[in-house]
Amino acid sequence: MKIFLPFKVKDIGGTSTFARKFKESVEKTGHQVAFEYAPDYDALFLIVQCPLKYVIDAKKRGKKIVQRLDGTYYWSVAGWKFPLMNAKAAYIRHFFTDFTIYQSKYSQACANRFLGKKRNDRHAIIYNGVDLDVFSDLGQKMNLRDNATQKVFFTASVFRRNDQITPIIEGLQQYRKKYDPNVMLYIAGNFVGEVKLLPETLKKLKFVTLLGKLGNSDLPSYERAADMFLFTHLNPPCPNNVIESLACGLPICGVADGAMPEIIQNSENGLLIPSPGTGFWRKRHFDASKFADNLFRIMQNQKQYRQKSRAIAEKRFSLNKMTNKYLEILGNLK
Repeated sequence: MKIFLPFKVKDIGGTSTFARKFKESVEKTGHQVAFEYAPDYDALFLIVQCPLKYVIDAKKRGKKIVQRLDGTYYWSVAGWKFPLMNAKAAYIRHFFTDFTIYQSKYSQACANRFLGKKRNDRHAIIYNGVDLDVFSDLGQKMNLRDNATQKVFFTASVFRRNDQITPIIEGLQQYRKKYDPNVMLYIAGNFVGEVKLLPETLKKLKFVTLLGKLGNSDLPSYERAADMFLFTHLNPPCPNNVIESLACGLPICGVADGAMPEIIQNSENGLLIPSPGTGFWRKRHFDASKFADNLFRIMQNQKQYRQKSRAIAEKRFSLNKMTNKYLEILGNLK
């Protein structure tokens, strides 16, 4: 089977990460994935949307059309333009696609709300998967501690908005004040958009170390060496960086919005503070003190959390399982 995935893979970004992993894992099974158009494809697979010429071509040729949906645009992240930014994906959803794959239950709810419910919605929910051999709790560890009792926290992303990083800093400041000043936060990733100048401020904080962008081959050695992964992104649809951290045996301290309650089982592989409201129309309130309390609670039973994190990743977030589910749908669709 040849799958046409019209997508320009960038160096950074969650969708680019998915596209690369999808191509690599599918081609290991003997199938093909093409990012560039050729008329001999068997199925058109869309990450949210693509140029209309490709869906029109697929419809004319009687090709199978599968749309993968993650999050959608809404007021608090896109302003008044959000309906326009959703329009193309909604049009493809209602008039062209044969099957929908939602990244999470949260993604399905967002699509129904902001793209409109689809009639006869043939669909499946498939969570992201990670290579459990690359992202593993076994292997090399970086030496990140200045002293034996220091707590080491880690976060990684392409940082575009304040909600991705500022709450983490606020939570850690509360933790240092209430519990233990002997901590270090390692931050991996680029800063762009509204936070592109933030590193200049972060460099002044003694408990913060900026690592810059790290590749997949380097990330696990840092994650294995840390005590916990911190995550405060607004309404994540199914965050790869969280799942990768779980696979490395890291418990997660985060916020109960987006798909996080579907991924994190409280008191097992992490703890989430409550998140009142949806965050769709105005920014949520972040309780830095409760976040600090959860950091402390996880550290009290860190060994058990680590074991559960890896076990849950193996059970639910294998890249092979994810790939097989996609191929089963694409191969059996009529």
